[in-house]
Amino acid sequence: MKKTKALINKLLTELENTPLLQIACEKVGISRNTFYRWMKEDPAFLAQANYALSLGKGRVNDIAVSNVLAGIKAKDVRYTMYWLDRNHYDFRRPYIHRIDSEDPFAQFRYLAEISKKLEIEDKALGEMSASKREDMEQARKDAEVFFKRWGVIKDDIPEPKKRKKKPPETT
Repeated sequence: MKKTKALINKLLTELENTPLLQIACEKVGISRNTFYRWMKEDPAFLAQANYALSLGKGRVNDIAVSNVLAGIKAKDVRYTMYWLDRNHYDFRRPYIHRIDSEDPFAQFRYLAEISKKLEIEDKALGEMSASKREDMEQARKDAEVFFKRWGVIKDDIPEPKKRKKKPPETT
């Protein structure tokens, strides 16, 4: 098929409605190879196609979120667990802390959660007993002596991971 403005507009509309390349190309009557060739040849078409795909994905994402919310409103526990697992810090699994570099809001939320967690840990460490504080200070001094002795630059050594302090058990 010949590349015309009408065909391109129809293809872009299909990509906005259905962000699946194969289906959009079939509806318009072109092959995927033709689509990819047009993308290589025409940077303006590439930008338009990427924009149309992002709009289409956004539309599908909105529909998916509304389905999840409808499941939550219907008091379906699976939808509630799904939502909390991915959106509420207290219910997340540890391996879900993956951040999409293209989503600045997710990055901001993640950094806010981490800073709040560190703030709580610092508060807990501040309430440490005097003997534990002296032990930690002695360990720091011993580490400094070690670094000086062996000529190790302190900045080259990664910070140790902080351990979570378990709350005291009440009986």
